[in-house]
This record gives sequence, structure tokens and C-alpha cells, in this order.
Amino acid sequence: MNWTGKKVGLALGGGGVRALAHIGVLEVLKQEGIGVDLIAGTSGGALIGAAYAAGLTLKEISARVDAYLASPEFHASEIKSIGLSFSPEPKTFFQKVRIYARNPYYLARALTKPSILPTQEFQTLIHYLLPDIDIRETRIPFCAVCTDLITGRPVVLTEGPLRQAVLASSSVPGAVEPVRLGQWLLADGGVTSLVPVQAVRDAGADVVIAVVVERDLPSAAGIDTAKDVMYRAGEITANTLEEVQLKDADVVIRPALGEMHWSDFSRAKDLAATGREAALEALDDVVASLPLSRRLSRWARRRLTKPVSTPSSPR
Repeated sequence: MNWTGKKVGLALGGGGVRALAHIGVLEVLKQEGIGVDLIAGTSGGALIGAAYAAGLTLKEISARVDAYLASPEFHASEIKSIGLSFSPEPKTFFQKVRIYARNPYYLARALTKPSILPTQEFQTLIHYLLPDIDIRETRIPFCAVCTDLITGRPVVLTEGPLRQAVLASSSVPGAVEPVRLGQWLLADGGVTSLVPVQAVRDAGADVVIAVVVERDLPSAAGIDTAKDVMYRAGEITANTLEEVQLKDADVVIRPALGEMHWSDFSRAKDLAATGREAALEALDDVVASLPLSRRLSRWARRRLTKPVSTPSSPR
């Protein structure tokens, strides 16, 4: 059997800001010498996956995220305002007033516009992280998974502007305006493929490592209104779809992110560490899934780099 041609693919799931945990997973794979031949990303996973596939180092990705979070654009953005409203951190009186005052504005946009957030805000984040290149120019083959709102089917983008593909894949329905591309009206890939296992498998991966950053199914408390019931039903549907899709992955890595909201940037700096912890816990399974040639190569490298102990001199 030919083991040398086996390809390892990475399926990076969507989850908004929670996708920053992917950085920690990538750090562990890099540190352990586990090469990745293909990357598919959904939503936030498309953003981090595209940056890494384009050739940015993990330090550069982290630095660009930090630069965005420190930027005037972020501090003045609606993304930060919405994230603040979902953050469990204590809020000042003025923050509470601002959140309350913005609610009518969000409601008005929801009823009259295709999205609550201006597209420019997501574009700013994408421009901070990604170079302006075609998808075909990435160093690691990459694809972004979107959902066509017209046909209801997933669309896998493998060519065209990288930034546009990631924007389309990250266009959370209702929050960010869909992207018109030819005959498609593209929205968040998470609608049809929260973790793009099938996309990376179709791209030629023999081994698929899936990383899930979707939040845990919230507690059932507080299902009192029609809105609560609809949200709950949607969350259950998404979780069920995700579990079905993950059955085709060889390894599943699940950073412990709890019920953190997709727009809550208040804990962004802790997410890479959470991803590292999850990847280390799953490391044995990841190594066991690798093609035989890669396991032998990894074993040989570790033997060569292992410090050689010298016998102590007799007294």
C-alpha cells in the first residue's frame, strides 16, 4: 500500500470570535511536526484557516488580531457593542445605558435592512488579517465554505479573491449582509456545514482532523417566549447537523468554550490557550490517525532531537 501520498486535511469550524481557538490548535500541530496538506474553513474557521494557508505565521496572525482589537475601528464598531451586550463581564452604568439605547436601532435595521451590522465592519477585520490575493495563491490549498441562500446548498469556493470568499463564508444570517457572487447569494457556511469535513474530504484529504468551536448547547432554562422556542429549535437543529457531519472525520478536537457568544471579544486573548489545551488532549488520536510514513518520520525526528544522556564518570 502506498502511504506516502496520503494527505492530511484540516476542517476548521465556524463560531465567530471562538474561532480564535483554532490558532492554539495550529500551534500544537506545528510544534509537533504534524504537517497539513489541505485546509477548509467555515465562517471564523475560514478567516483563521485562510490566514494560515496564505503563509502568515501563527505569531503574525495573533499580532494582527491584537492590532485589530486595539484599533479605533474596532472600538467604534457595532461588533464590539453587540459583543459587550452578550459578555458575562460586569458592565458600568454607561455601558448598560448604551446597550439599552442601541436596541431600537438594531430592531429598525432588522426590519428594514438585510443585516444588523454594516458589511464594512467585517471587511475591516478581514483586511487586518488577510492579504489581498486569489485563493489559488495560498501556500496551502484552501477552500471556504458558504451557503447559497437561493438554492439552500453549500458552496465551496476554491478560486477568486480570498477576502471576498472569507467575507461570504462569515456572513452570519441577519447580522451581516449576504454576498452576491454570480448566480449565488452567499451567507455563512455554518448554515449547512458548521465544520467543513466533507469539503476537505472532497478536496482530496485522506485523513481529516476536524476542529469544533461551536458553543455548547445552552441550558434549557428560560424557554418562555416564542422567540426562545425558535432559538432553541435552531440550536438543536445545528447541533444535530454538526454531529452527523463529524462522523466522517478521523479526529475531532473540541476546545472547551462553553456558551461563549460568537461576538463576545472580551475573552479573545484566552482562546488560543484553550485551543492548545484541546489539541494536546487529542494529540495521541491525531498521531494515530496519520499515515504510517508520517508517523515513522515523526518518530525518527523526535529520536534525533532527543537529548543524548552520557554516563557519569566513575569516581
